[in-house]
Amino acid sequence: METTKKYFEEFERLFHNEQICIDYLYNLRWKNGWRCPRCSHNEYWKVGDMKYKCKECGYQSTIISGTLLQRSHLSISKWLRSTWYVANETGCANALEMQNLIDLGSYHTALSVLNKIRIAISRCKKPKLKGTVIVDDVFIKSDADGFPFHTYIAVEDRENGYGQISMELHSQTDYHSFIRRNIASGSTIRTNGINIYARVPDGYYLTLIKRKSGSKMLPLIEDVVNEILDCRLLGSRQSSCSHKKMNMYLEECCFKFNRRNKKAESLFEEILLSVINC
Repeated sequence: METTKKYFEEFERLFHNEQICIDYLYNLRWKNGWRCPRCSHNEYWKVGDMKYKCKECGYQSTIISGTLLQRSHLSISKWLRSTWYVANETGCANALEMQNLIDLGSYHTALSVLNKIRIAISRCKKPKLKGTVIVDDVFIKSDADGFPFHTYIAVEDRENGYGQISMELHSQTDYHSFIRRNIASGSTIRTNGINIYARVPDGYYLTLIKRKSGSKMLPLIEDVVNEILDCRLLGSRQSSCSHKKMNMYLEECCFKFNRRNKKAESLFEEILLSVINC
């Protein structure tokens, strides 16, 4: 397994010591200056590298208080490096690889860090799909040894191909709820018209679409699934994988797919903003 990645050269250039990492996170969290989490006063005494005491009420807090990083014993540089890894990996992040690349000690620690980053990803802004949207349910098997994900999938149908996507576990929702949560009212839903797909919720329009000859999936959905598999955007699912973990895999997959044209630095900042603004 690799012990380094080319994209970490840029990280080392930007964040070459712990204090720079702390300052970056401070400025990201308090762009308009520090505020006491208890009374919102803006003056403090610094009582440690990351600890601040409010001059008004005496409350002490740290840069990670009230965030997903609260109570973490890892250095800020390792949190930033871990987030940089997730943002730069084109495929699904891997806890074992992250453990070795970032020297996180144990696999358990690496998995805990990765899961918190995935929670942050799940809380990132997710605009609803709009316009014409193709909807179906599919089985996606990310590798030969894993078990398939059965998901509802929605894909924006644009003139130049597919746009944004949304996915949810088939067993955790229903067709109409999936549409309402993920697609803007007034949109046109394209389905195969079979069984539950013969209707759409109030406020949406329905048109029918057929599968291509020899294909098991609707047009564009097949293209999206092939790209997900080619880019390894979906983590391997084991038989004991919980619904919570599968949903985190789907969230990371959609997050990266929908931001495929954005720079990794933009994803890095977006994830960290979600981490500190939980």
